[in-house]
Amino acid sequence: MNDFIIREATLEDIDNGLLNVYIEGYEYHQASRPDVFISRAYEQLREDLIKDFDKLSIIIIIDKTEIVGYLSYKIVDRRNRKLDLNQLVIKEDYRGKGLGKILIEEAKKIAIENNCSRIELNCWLFNKNALAMYEHIGFCKQRMMYEMKLK
Repeated sequence: MNDFIIREATLEDIDNGLLNVYIEGYEYHQASRPDVFISRAYEQLREDLIKDFDKLSIIIIIDKTEIVGYLSYKIVDRRNRKLDLNQLVIKEDYRGKGLGKILIEEAKKIAIENNCSRIELNCWLFNKNALAMYEHIGFCKQRMMYEMKLK
C-alpha cells in the first residue's frame, strides 16, 4: 500500500484538489437524491465548502501530491461528548483500498483526544458501499430515520 499523507485541511486545499473530491461526493448523492441534493454550480459548491471551514474540521488524505479523500467532523458536547462525522468521501479510483478505514482511524484518535464517548454518522440507504464499509470497520446501527415526501 502507498504511503498516504493525512493532515488537517487548509483553505488553500480547496483549490488544490479538495473541491474536486467534494464535488464528486456531492454529485454521487445528487444523482440518487436530486430532491435533496439540488443541482448546484461549481462556484456554489465552492462557497459551500468554504462555509464548512467555519463550522467543521476537515482531514484530508493525500497520495503523493493529489488529495484523494477527506473526512469532515465536529465535536458535539450535549449530554455526552461525541465526534459527529459529517462527510467521508474517497475519490472513485481510490475506493476499496482501505482509505476510508484510515480516515476513520484518524477520527477515532481525535475523538479519544477530545474525550468523546463515541463517533456518530448518518448514511443514506442508497449508499450501499459506504454502509457496508461502516459496518465492516465496527459501526453498528443505532436508530432509523424516516421521511415522508410531500412533493
